[in-house]
Amino acid sequence: MKIKGLFHIVLVCSISACGGGGGSTTNTVETPVVVEPPTTFTGIFLDSAVEGLHYQTSTNEGMTNADGEFMYQTDEMITFSIGGITFPAITAKSVMTPLDVLTTQDINDINVINMLRLLQSLDFDGDANNGIQIAQAAHDVSEGVSLDFSSAEFDNQVETLLASYGGFYQQLVSSEMAVYHFEQTLAELNNQEIVNCDSTHSSVGNYGYFDTIAHGVSGRAEIIDNCTIKVTEFYYDGRGPQVNFYVAQDHDYVSEDAFAISREINGPSYENAEFTLRLPNGKTLDDFDTLSVWCVEFSASFGELVFTP
Repeated sequence: MKIKGLFHIVLVCSISACGGGGGSTTNTVETPVVVEPPTTFTGIFLDSAVEGLHYQTSTNEGMTNADGEFMYQTDEMITFSIGGITFPAITAKSVMTPLDVLTTQDINDINVINMLRLLQSLDFDGDANNGIQIAQAAHDVSEGVSLDFSSAEFDNQVETLLASYGGFYQQLVSSEMAVYHFEQTLAELNNQEIVNCDSTHSSVGNYGYFDTIAHGVSGRAEIIDNCTIKVTEFYYDGRGPQVNFYVAQDHDYVSEDAFAISREINGPSYENAEFTLRLPNGKTLDDFDTLSVWCVEFSASFGELVFTP
C-alpha cells in the first residue's frame, strides 16, 4: 500500500514587540499550529487486476489503471461502476474484490458469481490471466443500463451488451470458469497454504508431451506437487470456443468424473506460454492420469497427453 502526501505545515506566528513608557519590551510567542492534510492511499481492485473500472469517492474520481489501482482517503466510501451499471458503495481499503463490494465471504453467492462473470466477459482480449481490461466501449454501451445480479434475465441483459461491445466474448463466461479463476486469484492474494499440497504422491514428477490433434496444440506438462501441474512450451492458436485444460482417467473427457483445471483459454494465441494449473478443492492426483486441451462446446480434444514417470 502506497502512502502519499503525508507532511506537516507548521505555522509559526511572529514575535511582536510593544514599547512602553519605561522602554521595556514584551515578547509574545503564539503556540505553533500543526495542520495535517488528508492522507491519500493507493488501493487495488482484483478479480485479476481490473483496468478501466470507474471509481468515485468524495475526493477522488477516475478509472482503475492497468494494475487495478485507484486512489482514496481513510474512511471514504467508494463506488465502482461500468457505464450505468453501478455497484454498491463500500468503505474503500487497500485491496478490494467483488466479495468486498457485495459484503459477503460466500464465493458461491449468485451476485458474486454474476459480478465475476460480467468482469471477465468484458475483458477485451478474453484472457483474464494477463489482467482484465475493460475498454471505454463497455461504459458507452452500458449508459442507462442497470443490472440485477440475481435476476433470471441477467444472462440475456449482459449478452445484449456484449454483442454491442466488440470485445472477445459474445456470451458470458460460465459460472464454473469465473469462480475457478477468482479462486486462483484469492489463493495468490492470500498466499494460502493449500491443504495437503506437498510432494508425497507417487505421481509427482510424472510428465508428458501433447499429441497434436487440432489448432496447433503442443507443449509439455508435469505434475509438480500434490496440487499443481505446470504446462510449459505451450502452443495453441486460440481459435476454439469454450476451451479449457481438462483432466480425466484414460482420456475419457466426456465422463462425469472429468473436470476442468483452468479457466477458458480461447481467445489469444499462445506461443511458448506457461500455465500453472491448480487442482480444484476436493480433487486429487488419483482422479486422473491424462490431460487434454478440451473444447467443451464440441466435446473435442485439440491435444492430449498421458502422465508417465
